[in-house]
Amino acid sequence: MVKKTIFVIPLLCLFAVFAVAQNAQSPTFDRDALQTYVQTTMTRKALRDIAPNFSVDKVTPNADGTLNVRICVARREYDAFEQLGIPYVILTPEKAVTAMANSYQQFSNGWNKYPTYGAYQETMAVFQSEFPNLCDIDTILAQTPGGHTLFVAHISNDLHDRGEKPAFFYTATMHGDEPVGYYLMLRLIHYLLHNYATDAMVRQLVDNVDIWICPLENPDGTYYDSDNQLGSWNSTRYNYDGDDLNRSYPIIGQSVAKNYPPEVQAMMDFGAAHPFVMSANFHGGAEVVNYPWDTWETLQRAIADQAWWDYVGRCYADTCHKTSSNYMTDCNNGVTEGGDWYVITGSRQDYFNYYLGCREMTIEVSSNKVVNSNNLPNYWNRNRQSLLNYMAESLNGFKGLVTDSVTGQPVEARVFVENHDMDNTHTFSRMPLGDYHRPIKGGTWQVTFSAEGYHSKTLTMNVLDGQTLVQDVQLVPDYVGVEEHDAMQVRVFPNPALNEVRVESMGEDIEFVETYDLSGRQMARQAVGGTSALLDISNYALGVYNISITFPNGTVTKRIVKK
Repeated sequence: MVKKTIFVIPLLCLFAVFAVAQNAQSPTFDRDALQTYVQTTMTRKALRDIAPNFSVDKVTPNADGTLNVRICVARREYDAFEQLGIPYVILTPEKAVTAMANSYQQFSNGWNKYPTYGAYQETMAVFQSEFPNLCDIDTILAQTPGGHTLFVAHISNDLHDRGEKPAFFYTATMHGDEPVGYYLMLRLIHYLLHNYATDAMVRQLVDNVDIWICPLENPDGTYYDSDNQLGSWNSTRYNYDGDDLNRSYPIIGQSVAKNYPPEVQAMMDFGAAHPFVMSANFHGGAEVVNYPWDTWETLQRAIADQAWWDYVGRCYADTCHKTSSNYMTDCNNGVTEGGDWYVITGSRQDYFNYYLGCREMTIEVSSNKVVNSNNLPNYWNRNRQSLLNYMAESLNGFKGLVTDSVTGQPVEARVFVENHDMDNTHTFSRMPLGDYHRPIKGGTWQVTFSAEGYHSKTLTMNVLDGQTLVQDVQLVPDYVGVEEHDAMQVRVFPNPALNEVRVESMGEDIEFVETYDLSGRQMARQAVGGTSALLDISNYALGVYNISITFPNGTVTKRIVKK
């Protein structure tokens, strides 16, 4: 946040003025300013050296191979930055017109204002009160050091039972002076709730994805000066204590053992409690989709799923281009690997990918950090379909249930793509259901399922881009030999069934068959004494049932659906 102006430099004249500044003494910082944006020129090697200590904000290459680098210098860093001895220009952000809405009604009437903090609180409360069966407002952090709250909207057609849905997470504005993403997330929540009854894609998402949206990850920074105003002159990149939240997460390769800013710790705890399949966080100051890793350049260490990231990144940017051809065109026409743009450590993106097994990317949605409020609807129109499409990607790839082949109970198993996964890009089946979800680029993959106490199993998976392969997996317990287990293999069909279900053994005779509902209540018990049995389920209520098939050497449980 810059409260006093040292140099006023029109952005169009930036590089000309900077050329003069290189031959003159660099300006000094206003020690009363909480933060100051500066521009300098350096080599990529020099950038790698400086990035761990200062918040590099944007990088643009020059024809001679050097880089124009924008850096946000916090007040506590002024002396250290000046001691570097590099020439720089102080930037004064253009002051956007930020009309403020004081209520939900004002905010939603035209969607051409930013909300005050009070209007934000009211808006989230209205979402829950108007759609109690679709939306629940929870908190990630009840009170920040500045006295605000990190709210999160949970959207689902069944708020109390995730079922086998993939969990998905959107967050915005961890840099408080980048509020366009904050606006987009509030509009997205409104759009999902108000279009659930009429829009087929929205209904598919809400019915099949467990959606979580945190519109404002750094309220102390956004409303730094006042709860009633935000903008380049009123908001700060940093949190209340002067921390850059997107440089404050555990660094890959280092132990997770230090004290973290409260917003970061709360987000780490929230991510651990909700095993998200995919996520994204939103920023401003550029227009580009940025995928992992931030810590390494591609030539140093490409992420295993780079082809998939290129695919989903291109889908996001190219869909934006359909609405506005000159939007989302930074770097490689709107898509870049993070470290190839510029290397940073301690990012939320890398933490969620490496430590939590989530697939998260960073989306920069506006060249100006703060845009005129009357221009906000244009950003919604450019991003709306891309936001929906990216959520839908969490349904693609391969998925299924991993269960114990003898008991039918769910198993927490490691799902590893052979000759592909590395740096924690594998995933796990999740309890209590044993469901796994693995977004991946279309192709043929060898996938190994393994769990302690079980024989590992490797399967061939064929999947196409934009499609889903459902593959349930039964793991054989270690105490059962594979040959012994094969002797107890059975088929249960048809499934789903209307009136009758046939059970057939591929080996030993079946002693008896029992049917249970999901509460564990026994529905029927039938002696067999042969290799097949016919079960009458005509009087069962519609739903899911477990069939327990007992052999002389063990029991196998299968699941059926009565339709």
